[in-house]
Parts: sequence; structure tokens; C-alpha cells
Amino acid sequence: MKIKLNNTTITLVKPRQSLDKQFFEKEAPIIKKRNIDKFGLRRRIVFLMDGYKYAAHAVKKRWGIDVYFFEAGHGLLKSVYMDTSMNKQAAELWSKKMNEEENFMQLLEKEISDIVKIQKKLVASIPKNEISPKQAEKLITDYLDYWLKFWEPGLLWFCIENIKEKIDDEIRSSFVGTKDEADQFIDKVYRPIKHPRSSEEQRELLDMGALKGQALDVALNKHWKKYKHLAMHDSIGDTPFDIEDFRERLKITNQKEEYKKAKESLKSADAEIKIADELLKKTKLSPILKRKIKFVRSFMFIRTETIDYMTMVFEAYQNVFHSLSNIFSLPFDAVLNMTFDEILSSLKNKKLSVPRNIILERTKNGYAFLITPRNSYLVVGEEVDQLLDVIDDDRNKEKPSELKGQVAFPGKVSGKARVIIDSKHVNEVEEGEILITTMTNPSYVPAMKRSAGMITNEGGVLCHAAIMSRELRKPCVIGTKFATDVFSTGDLVEVDATTGIVRKIT
Repeated sequence: MKIKLNNTTITLVKPRQSLDKQFFEKEAPIIKKRNIDKFGLRRRIVFLMDGYKYAAHAVKKRWGIDVYFFEAGHGLLKSVYMDTSMNKQAAELWSKKMNEEENFMQLLEKEISDIVKIQKKLVASIPKNEISPKQAEKLITDYLDYWLKFWEPGLLWFCIENIKEKIDDEIRSSFVGTKDEADQFIDKVYRPIKHPRSSEEQRELLDMGALKGQALDVALNKHWKKYKHLAMHDSIGDTPFDIEDFRERLKITNQKEEYKKAKESLKSADAEIKIADELLKKTKLSPILKRKIKFVRSFMFIRTETIDYMTMVFEAYQNVFHSLSNIFSLPFDAVLNMTFDEILSSLKNKKLSVPRNIILERTKNGYAFLITPRNSYLVVGEEVDQLLDVIDDDRNKEKPSELKGQVAFPGKVSGKARVIIDSKHVNEVEEGEILITTMTNPSYVPAMKRSAGMITNEGGVLCHAAIMSRELRKPCVIGTKFATDVFSTGDLVEVDATTGIVRKIT
């Protein structure tokens, strides 16, 4: 089935729905040679993963880089894997272009910044009432068009950590001053150019502290409508923030000491951005090197900002999928586990193009979805575990009791561990606990504030957890890979965010 997008026509391709002899003889050996690492657990749906399949094709066509992407699980939570060599390849390519093409950084920065405009336009196009099959067909096509624009560069944007390392080497080799002064410059200059939407939400909520009675209710309701989507980080099936979530946070921040602490943290974060601006302006580095640093700083903001607005798109598209649920006589969560081809062909033919029981099986018992440069596979049942064995045959091995990661914000703290795998349980984090999770997103911010320190499996010094830990002034170690597997809720854990070592205290 072919569909027209704004700038191109693409052919929708069905993923293979079984692991045949050809897979085990030809595909599996290639996969085993790749550096495919687990980077988290997510609430995942087929619809989004199928979109990544087309984005992977776009990445290959534009950048010449192979994408291996995989998720699998027997429930809503899926283990997610990606080929880490992709970031290194992208860093080499983008670094070369940064040196050789005068406008590359400016154009790429604009391309990704413009995604927010696309996101806002897409949200505005969605009717609030019931959607007809014809409207749904257009909105699903529009979504794929947006998804490709987003992830054609976005699937590679984690390479910015690798690019930063290359820039750091350039800084050290040309810096006028001592090695310690160069390291201090590097430590202070990488701050986002400004605060993303999720950070602005915290500031606006804090400013409501002086309001009382009806004025508070009106302001809180407006705030909730504006920012409730920030809880929907994983998929269209997520639940937005409830107004009581914001009310409870406001009660906590209105306490005198908490208010003072929050104000000081935000003031420090604002000051760090100004310091970074001044450092970049005054330090004697070549114009091209300064542009590279600014590019990384812009990326830190843009990456978080576009993800924040992606959650707004997720919330808006819930109405589309509720309407599809009525059109297809399927549960809402089942429609989320249909591919683009299945949805659009079913709308065109006015009946389901895939057996109902297959969709329900994916929804109830999970699935595995593998994307390679050659094929894609969407399987259920025993084949989920067979695919997992191909991708991650080390997953059942014993993990170490002490881990090392990167320091995001320095300090040393001990406390009771609170392991959060699913952000739906983030409210379980209690005051003074050590938050341990795969990675953070805007829905984690209230819990991050309550925590004494943070540990993540994923991320680099430019990730959300790193940015927020600096803003909140909390010890944080990122990129430990296995923290959620090694530690359990209730363990006494030490976070040494001077060395990057986290360990269980016996």
C-alpha cells in the first residue's frame, strides 16, 4: 500500500510475523555481531515502533547509517535495545560535516527546532469530537509524516554525547590556560541555551504559591490544562497528569523551607546558563570551535523541548485512537498495537485487514518488534523469547553489586533505594530516598525533587537527568547500565557522585 506524505510517497510494508529458517540462518548471525545494548524498559506500543521502522529507512537513505532497533516483552513494559555503534558512526559523520560544511550546524539546528512548529500545528489540527474514518485516515498519515521529520535526525541525536567528547579534545588542545582551567571551562560551558517547556512548568507552578481560594483554583486549572501532557513520555496510551498531581506538588513547594530551596535551585540554574554564555563569549577559542559548543548547547535544549512537545502530540492523538477504537470495535489499547498499514488498510477497506485475535494477542500477552536494515519482524508468543535470545543472550547472567557511571552532579549521599521501572509508579518515591530508574523524563521531576540522589541506567552528561540534577542540586550518577537490575527497593545504597561509583551498603 502506497501513501502520499507532504514531500514524498512511501510504500507501507508489513513486518514479518514469524521467525523462519532464513532469519536464523542469515539475519541472526549478522545481529549477533552488532553492538546491540539494552537501554531501558518502556511502556511500548506497536504503532510507534512501526513508525520507527520507516524512520530507520529514512536515516539509511539520508545518512547512510544502519539502524538496529528492538523491543520485546510479555506485558505493557518492554525491554528496549539499540545498536550503540550507530551513535559513533553518526558522531563521525556529523563532526566531519561540522568541519567541512559551513551551514551544517545552523541548518540541522533549525530543522530540529522546526519540529516544535510541526508538533503544534499537528495538535491544532485534531478535532475534539468524534473523528470520522476519512479524518482518521488523514490524521494517521499526517502522524507518519511528522514522525519521519522528527526521527530522521532524532534517531541519531544521542550521538551528541560522542560529538561533545571530540569537541572537548579540541578545547583542551587549544585552550589558553592550565589543564585544570580547561577542565573547569568544559564543566561549566555545557548548559542548555535556555530552559525547555518542562522546566518552565516548574517555575510557573512555584510562582502560584502566593495565590489563595478561587484565584488559586483558576490558576491551577489553567496550569493543569497547559502541562498535563508532560506525564505522557512513553506513548499515546499513557495517562496525563491529574490536576491533583499539581495541587499536591504545590502544597509541598509552599512549605517555607521547600519554597526557599526550590527558588535557590532555579536561581542557580539560571545563573549557570548566564555563566556559560559569558564563558563562551570571553574565552579565546576559534570561531568554529565556539560554534560547535553553541551547537551542543542548543541541542541540549532542543532535544528536551521537542520531547516535551511530543508528549503534547501523544495526548492530542488519544482522541484519534478512541475514535479508531469505535470504528474498529476494538479496545483503545488494542488499536495502539496496530501497524500503520493495518490501520490505513482497515480504514480504506472498511473492515479489519488483520485478524482481531492477532491484535488482541499483542495487547494482552506482549510482542517483540525488531527493525534491521533488511527486514522488520513483529512476533508474539514463544517467538518473543526466541528473539530476545538472539538479541541479548547475556540477560540472565548475574550482575555486579557495584556499578560505575558518569557524574552528572557531584556529591555523596546514602539512603534507601526506590527502584522505579514504570513512571506510573513515580509517586511512590518518598522524601530522602535514592531514585533509581532507567532514565528520567518530565514526569519524574516531582520525584527527583523528593529524592536525596539519583541513579540511572542510561544517559550522558547532556541527558534530562543530568540537566535536572544540576538544576535541583542533587547528587546524580548516570549511565550505569544495570542499576535497576542490581538494586531493589529498600536496599541501603551509597551514591558517590564524585567518583561515579554506586554500591549497596551491607
